[in-house]
Amino acid sequence: MAIDSGRHTAPPTRASRAWRASVASVARAVRDYPRRNPLTFAYLLVILAGLLIMTKVLSGPTADHFKIAISTNPHNMAHTPLTVLLASPVFAATDSGVFSHLLIIGGGVGVCMAALERRIGSLRTAAVFLLANSITTAVATSVAAAAIHSGRYPAKWWDGYDYGISYGVLAIAASVTPLVARAVPSSPLSWSLSWSRSLSWSRSPWSLPPRIVRLFWIAGVFAYPFVSAQWFGLLPNFATIGHETAAAFGLAAGYYLLRGDAADRATEPDPER
Repeated sequence: MAIDSGRHTAPPTRASRAWRASVASVARAVRDYPRRNPLTFAYLLVILAGLLIMTKVLSGPTADHFKIAISTNPHNMAHTPLTVLLASPVFAATDSGVFSHLLIIGGGVGVCMAALERRIGSLRTAAVFLLANSITTAVATSVAAAAIHSGRYPAKWWDGYDYGISYGVLAIAASVTPLVARAVPSSPLSWSLSWSRSLSWSRSPWSLPPRIVRLFWIAGVFAYPFVSAQWFGLLPNFATIGHETAAAFGLAAGYYLLRGDAADRATEPDPER
């Protein structure tokens, strides 16, 4: 009688199989990302190139002059509005921390813009971003000019730094509010997988009603600019005003463009019922 003395490998557990399936899904999502989100992927490459130019190619004084040249401050908006409106959102602010970059570039562009692009297409997503950036900049710059002339804001802000992608990105983050469905995911991996697909989570035992999740989401979007706000009496700095304007524009645009999604989710039964 033969005796099997070799090692026996224990069969994979359900958790192990689920983990492997999740890893495979992530790999497929990363592989398919450029094809499914061409505009977002191209914009991410542009942002990365801009950061490299600002931090690695240009020297300190040259980079400073370049930042001033592309800033949407009142002086530039009065003299070269089209140039700065197109150039400013190409370059992410280099003075932002790692967490801010992850939140704005990774979350705002990589996740939210991709979700919007898959729902309404590349052209309309670009239109939302560019319109939000232009309208918001016009509002913020007008407030800045008036407050500088009245002495509320520092005079140096007339031709100071004011560039970056955050106006357009915050509008995009607000615009996907109708797509935000059920939460809370059971694990960070399932969270990333579901958001990489449709910006809506699978139902879990801890799910919240969709309307509550959307309220939390939009509250976070509107609250984010106040984290770093400067106050001049009751008036916040004009960038904060710009961010709030962008969020309001994005929310309105999202509910207009995604009204079918919002209506569908409004009729979904709450998980507790």
